[in-house]
Amino acid sequence: MEQVTAFFDSIGALPGIRQLLADRVKENIYLELKTKKDRSTPELDDSDSWQFSRALSGFANSDGGVLVWGVETDKEDRAFKLKPIAAVSDFEARLKKSLLNSVQPFVDGVRMESILEDDGSGSGYLKVLIPRSDKAPHRAMRADREYFRRSTEGFYRLEHFDLEDAFGRRPHPSLAMTIELVPRAGDDPHEDVRFALRNEGRGIARYVGAMCEFSGEVTVAATNPGWNNNTNLNQGRPVVSYADNVGVIHAVPITASIGGVTIKRPAKGTALSLTLRWYCEGMMERTFSGTVTPKE
Repeated sequence: MEQVTAFFDSIGALPGIRQLLADRVKENIYLELKTKKDRSTPELDDSDSWQFSRALSGFANSDGGVLVWGVETDKEDRAFKLKPIAAVSDFEARLKKSLLNSVQPFVDGVRMESILEDDGSGSGYLKVLIPRSDKAPHRAMRADREYFRRSTEGFYRLEHFDLEDAFGRRPHPSLAMTIELVPRAGDDPHEDVRFALRNEGRGIARYVGAMCEFSGEVTVAATNPGWNNNTNLNQGRPVVSYADNVGVIHAVPITASIGGVTIKRPAKGTALSLTLRWYCEGMMERTFSGTVTPKE
């Protein structure tokens, strides 16, 4: 999945779209290039909905992938011609709205970004990141209600024996992480960073672990049970880790605290920058990199 995300990010702005054409990039197991049937309008017609539904199902049921709208391919499935979509930001909004009805169950973590032409017309291209799902198999509700997967030859419909295998697999956990930053009252210079997990999957989460790296001005003052201060092992970078090799998190919609750490920094009460990774048996590592605002 890291490879897919890196490719999605590498496309960047308009030069990235043009580079696809310059390099005559070929569709592959992680990339699908598509043109809108009627690119003069952002409205979704049946063909657009069918293509999007199939891509969601196929990539989510496989190893994830990137769907790029507005690029025509040749007979060799290589990028051949740019076909920008009018009012592409509106097209993006319509696709986002259709996510709920395009596949069952819903695919988490889909990202979309419009890329505008430089003529000021509002036309452009849309890149869509569809992650591998822990809730597979996903049914394409607007693509003949079939189940799809991705191969080097494109999307293919799952046969009966494929579905037996998919439905017969052991249910997987899917952990969602929440973070709270709580400055201590008064003149106390410390802040508490609290973590919690919710299992949104269908399987029990075992061997849960996490690692969090803070920005450089942070000092780790104390850790709760289960958390360790690994700063000295990481060249002075403020890093903490969590591991639970005994407990489990059941597949119920209840958020459970896993404790946290106490920190100190010069700018108490401001947004905190961090990179957080968490994982468990049966689930690929997930990452959050950004800022957390203080809880009032």
